[in-house]
Amino acid sequence: MNKLELHALISQGEGFHIEFKESVNSSLAKEFVAFANAKGGIVLVGVDDDGNIKNKALDNTTRSSIQDVARDCDPAIDILIEAIEDESNVLVVRVKEGLNKPYRCTNGFYMREGASSNKRTTHEIYEMFKDAERFSFDDALCVKADFQEWFEPKTLKRFFAEAKKEQILSDEDTLHNLGVLEFIDGKPVLNNAGVLFFTKEPQRFIRQSLIQCVRYKGVIKLDIEDQKDMDSDVITNIDEIFAFLRRSLDVAFKFESGKLTRTEVWEIPHSALKEAIINAIAHRDYINKGTHIQVEVFDDRVSITNFGGLAKGLSRDELGKRSAHRNPNIVDLFHRSNFIEKLGTGLLRIDSELEKAGLPKAEFEINDHWFSIVFKRQSKSGIIEENRSFYDSENLGEKILKYCSEKPRSRAEIFQFIGIANNTANTSRQIIPLINGGLLQMTEPDKPRSRNQMYFTTEIGKNKLMYNIN
Repeated sequence: MNKLELHALISQGEGFHIEFKESVNSSLAKEFVAFANAKGGIVLVGVDDDGNIKNKALDNTTRSSIQDVARDCDPAIDILIEAIEDESNVLVVRVKEGLNKPYRCTNGFYMREGASSNKRTTHEIYEMFKDAERFSFDDALCVKADFQEWFEPKTLKRFFAEAKKEQILSDEDTLHNLGVLEFIDGKPVLNNAGVLFFTKEPQRFIRQSLIQCVRYKGVIKLDIEDQKDMDSDVITNIDEIFAFLRRSLDVAFKFESGKLTRTEVWEIPHSALKEAIINAIAHRDYINKGTHIQVEVFDDRVSITNFGGLAKGLSRDELGKRSAHRNPNIVDLFHRSNFIEKLGTGLLRIDSELEKAGLPKAEFEINDHWFSIVFKRQSKSGIIEENRSFYDSENLGEKILKYCSEKPRSRAEIFQFIGIANNTANTSRQIIPLINGGLLQMTEPDKPRSRNQMYFTTEIGKNKLMYNIN
């Protein structure tokens, strides 16, 4: 490893596969144990928690001390110590995934979770590994996904944009450092986590990665009003899920006094929905190929379901109190890209956001095969109480006429402006009466269902606005 590669690794920050250690001390053993009990990782000795290289040369005595720490673990842990060209102040210690789990040090058992090494009781650690397969879906290589053909550079650029960091190394080396790519006989091969985040069509290789979104009419699964399957990379899928939810839920706008800017107010807080969606993607059981994540919208609730139940080692009573990861690489990628603020606190944040919005707590439906989080919706009228004055202060029809008098507008633009859901019911209630009354007109009246359809205010409509004619 050279200095450029070292600084690129440091710039990514600590994560599931990377730990910084300023010096060799008693805490080094727990990092070795945690990595060996998980998927392996790298410890950068000579780098502090903030990513600063300390001005202290590391010699053969330091190397011997590091080897002693690894040998004193039970069982002994296999490590490789690597020096940096032209940088004597840092040593790279590569810890391999252990073949004889669980491992422990003097202070006990540790597991790697995100960027932390967390202690586990003897009972917890043995329950975690008891009868467990030596297999993690997101870490398995996907040899069918030819890297040159299916890797999508745009997804990596988007990842770094979300992480608010700069990519320094080549795409292949960056993906390797992120823990999602290995070189087999010199050829780059993505693991399943890499396929989900960084390829053009993940669903081609991982069919169960499809996410189904459905909007039902009423409170039972009978009449479907809207439906869309999401089959892109993980981050694009999240964008598309929220586009679907935007047109399925009520989204109003809150205007601050004396300002022209407006803030979106979702009937169910956007941040709470986001936490639930990320939780579903990160923790579902991808080994089960016959199921998909489901996002379902009813008149009285929103349900987000992923399959696989709770991860091994986690009980219902511990939900929201501690975390256990079925797909540690996927969780790590979410953490690095800032989609997860702090590991293990997502459900607590959901409850907090719902409480601030004056909504009831989310409900959980859990068994051995699936996990659902259910959000109760507000009244079907679609008007958020704290914004009721926005609607009552002026007739919605007049708002539409004013908005469309400037230039032709699409249906989506109209509903976004007035802050209600873009759906057929609202079109019938708000737009069609204005057309029938000669106040609003279509740009393509012969093609009422055209995707290019726009609406503009007629002269009659403008006169009504000017003279406030009823």
